[in-house]
Amino acid sequence: MSAGPDDRRAGAHLPVPLGWFAVAHSDEIAAGEVRTLRYFATEFVLWRGKSGELAATDAYCRHLGAHMGAGKVVGELLECPFHHWRYTGQGAVAEIPYSRSIPPQVRRPCIKVWPVAEANGLVYVWHHPRGVDPLWQIETLFPDGEEWKLHARHSWTVKVHIQEINENGVDYPHFVSVHGTKSMPEPQWKIDGIYRRSVSTAKMQTPRGIVDGTIDSRAIGPGQASVRFTGISDVLLLNSMTPIDRFTTQARFDFYYPARLEGSAERVAAAVARDVVGQFDQDIPIWESKRYEPDPILCAGDGPILHYRRQYAQYYVAD
Repeated sequence: MSAGPDDRRAGAHLPVPLGWFAVAHSDEIAAGEVRTLRYFATEFVLWRGKSGELAATDAYCRHLGAHMGAGKVVGELLECPFHHWRYTGQGAVAEIPYSRSIPPQVRRPCIKVWPVAEANGLVYVWHHPRGVDPLWQIETLFPDGEEWKLHARHSWTVKVHIQEINENGVDYPHFVSVHGTKSMPEPQWKIDGIYRRSVSTAKMQTPRGIVDGTIDSRAIGPGQASVRFTGISDVLLLNSMTPIDRFTTQARFDFYYPARLEGSAERVAAAVARDVVGQFDQDIPIWESKRYEPDPILCAGDGPILHYRRQYAQYYVAD
């Protein structure tokens, strides 16, 4: 059987990784709202109860299969649009308006529940192909001692496996060959369990000309990452990669500036953000047309690509 076009995409043979992944911004879902989402090669619903608490469950009612995304939130419960069975955020049926009793098999959790957390202005969902509870907790990505304000949000849907995008961060030569930076980064990097950090200096193009800057990149698992740019300005990028399926990734970039910035300093920070977005746009056609090399022939200066892949392998389990 010949391979389909999806099977030829870079990394398409790799499974969807486990971990915490951003699925929405917190301000995109109000109290009393329900949304249908598609990530991890499946569909589920996310809703916020009257109290503000979020829940995420399987998209279909156990009664006669109606889609819960067409339902509504009643207090803290999600109501099926068909017969108005009402579910708790733990996946159990709490009310059936026309029946004197609730079947015992749905009084307890009867639909899949996705662990949810909010931090960094984002809603994160925990994905594990075997339904294992979270193996680590969500962490704040904002550095201490500074008040940050949101500048801009960007989003892309990229036809490539999530690992290929994250690997770019440790592919140092491509910053010169693809993005035209004036020098190749020479970072100090460390990989420890689910944590990865890289600190480098590089010459950056700005409206004021070439300026030395520092790039501090941090990652927690496959779905939480930040990059802080200092030197020419102070910009914090929260870059969130979320697998839609094996072939497709949603990328979110949220740019923050220190609240103290104003005037020309804010304009310089905006220029840094535009440059980062432009670099990501340059990468997309390469990702979407390349193939994954499981045994790459590397040379001096290529960066810790194999170290990165060994770390990333821990996020894969057989489903």
